[in-house]
Amino acid sequence: MWLAVLGMGRMGHAVAERLHHGGHDVIVWNRTPHKADDLLAKGVREAATPRAAAEEAEATFTSLADDAAVHSVVTGEDGVAAGLGDGVFVDLSTVSPQTTADLAQAVAGRMLASPILGAPAAVESGQAAYLIGGPRELYDRLQPGYEALADEGRRRYLGEDAAMATALKLISNYLLMSGIATLAEAVATAQAVGFPDDLVRDYFGQVPLVAPALHNRLDRIISGDHHGWFSTTLGGKDLRLAEDLARSHGVQLPLADAVKRRYEEAAAEGWADADITAVVELVRKK
Repeated sequence: MWLAVLGMGRMGHAVAERLHHGGHDVIVWNRTPHKADDLLAKGVREAATPRAAAEEAEATFTSLADDAAVHSVVTGEDGVAAGLGDGVFVDLSTVSPQTTADLAQAVAGRMLASPILGAPAAVESGQAAYLIGGPRELYDRLQPGYEALADEGRRRYLGEDAAMATALKLISNYLLMSGIATLAEAVATAQAVGFPDDLVRDYFGQVPLVAPALHNRLDRIISGDHHGWFSTTLGGKDLRLAEDLARSHGVQLPLADAVKRRYEEAAAEGWADADITAVVELVRKK
């Protein structure tokens, strides 16, 4: 299939590489140049605009930072909607359900929301999971592309309403962000008490109280090495969206609000581009 991937951050780059490795013809676009030079050297093509990419592709994937970025790339003058034709638009981004509904309307319903559960490295290895919402016939049409991304067991189709996939991703990220913040406080306390790092690493790496999805960040919390792809800025953004989602359905999330403020504080204190594990530095500082 001819497939376009718009947004060459680490996640979008990983998706494009995975699709290309799976035998598909891939077209990429990014707002700033040279983010995909390594892919171009492998035979991937580059489009001048999102519209040009969509015009050539059977499906156009977006992997972008936030709601405003997706709106701009899809509905702008040279956006995806202007060039989609009979193709399918697939948004991999973490955005609000309302944004998903707006985008679906902008492309006349030819949309799947397909947020990703997992890091870019998991995408590259085929170990990431995909939540999928939108018309079933569109999902069926894109089976060859999804088969290149992940096995069927790592894909969960949630029904005809694309916004349901977006909502479940926000709830999932709330669990992740709160888990990281709690683990960070537990690790910092254990270190302050005087437990050696090797013991802390071994204990929290095995105790069933720590969710498996947190294990890949345990070393960063312990060591203070916060290089990563999921920044504290994005963590705060996702928690705000989760709060908004709950509030729109009459549910208040006081814990989410407290955790959100921790990530916002970490970003404001110089960790805006660091991995979400940098929230531990607030505990160590104080």
